[in-house]
Amino acid sequence: MGIIELSHLTVLRGRSKVLDDWSISIDSGEVVCLAGDNGCGKSTVIEAAAGLIPLENGSSKISGQLIRDSDGRRGRIEFGLCLQDDCVMGDELVGERILDAAGFDFDIAPLLKSWGLDHRIHDRIAMLSGGQRRKVALLCGLIPAMISNEPVAVLLDEADSGLDDDSTEKLAKTLRDLAAGGHAILISSHDSRIISASDRIIRFPFEEEQGDAKSGKFTPLEKAAKRSVNIGHRLNLRTLSGLANNGIAGLLTLGAMLALLDPSQLEGRMLTAFVLAPALTAGLCGNPIHKLSLENRAYAWWNTKSAIPQNAIFHSVLLCGGLTLLASTITSDLNWELIIAGAILGATTEAVVGLLSNATLRLARPNAVMIRLLTPILILPWALLVDTLTA
Repeated sequence: MGIIELSHLTVLRGRSKVLDDWSISIDSGEVVCLAGDNGCGKSTVIEAAAGLIPLENGSSKISGQLIRDSDGRRGRIEFGLCLQDDCVMGDELVGERILDAAGFDFDIAPLLKSWGLDHRIHDRIAMLSGGQRRKVALLCGLIPAMISNEPVAVLLDEADSGLDDDSTEKLAKTLRDLAAGGHAILISSHDSRIISASDRIIRFPFEEEQGDAKSGKFTPLEKAAKRSVNIGHRLNLRTLSGLANNGIAGLLTLGAMLALLDPSQLEGRMLTAFVLAPALTAGLCGNPIHKLSLENRAYAWWNTKSAIPQNAIFHSVLLCGGLTLLASTITSDLNWELIIAGAILGATTEAVVGLLSNATLRLARPNAVMIRLLTPILILPWALLVDTLTA
């Protein structure tokens, strides 16, 4: 069995059958290049291998682990991935993102210097040129193999697109070096240098030929401690997106209620509802990191790493608790049980709305799905909580 196993894939794009009972096996130490015209199915193969698109039939396995099959079963294992979309968020830092992709700390400076990015190590990705951003996306796809002595699968979808000539030459050499280390690489490309660096070339529609690539030399990068990937909380602190999207909505709700109601006259259920309403509103705004992950289709890359969407749920608990505390202070009824309930209510509501939004991302036009029409039902838990706390 190969490191990358695609078995009897059938994939539809709209009403078109892009892949029909298509199979390929890529062994350790092998580079396979998908070549052909735009729209012939190269990207579909890469995304099917990564488990990013539903399959009508067949399955994708990497290193013996099921990644996705036609029954909807999913699995995850460490592999390298670079899609046509760069899949990076503008507020991530260059060095930080590559370390997150590696999952380990290591001396990143020499690597970035060899790719001409050493002077941008602490810059936000949004400040990079298109070619530099593409280099970051490429390195994120290559780094899991670069640091591993064990065979790792690498999936690259037109990774050379937007690179300068020197970088493309360097990519071709890197592919041969990784192959020498036993890694399995599936890449799509139009560039003759990448095709020449391949052991096999699949020319769509599915004509296979053998390549005659030179051997490389693999020296793994020395890695240190395993890295804790808490990108959601880091981004939330850097951008204050939770405060801007959720916190402001909660404050506006509190301000509107103060304009219409006299808190000193409230009691019982009305008082409890007043105190909990800002946290509910903040939660209904959804996961603020979800909005950031829509940039450059970053959510797709992270989806291959974890089934849990990137979030800042701990910050959300603090924010919703703070809003509830503020509302309690205004009413002069400081109830810690109510404050804790508000923190949990807001964070839970945010998580549910975030999961609803995340569930539509695999669709061709996720923004056209009126998933927000389902959010009013989340008022029911708030009403039940109000009744419970005032019983």
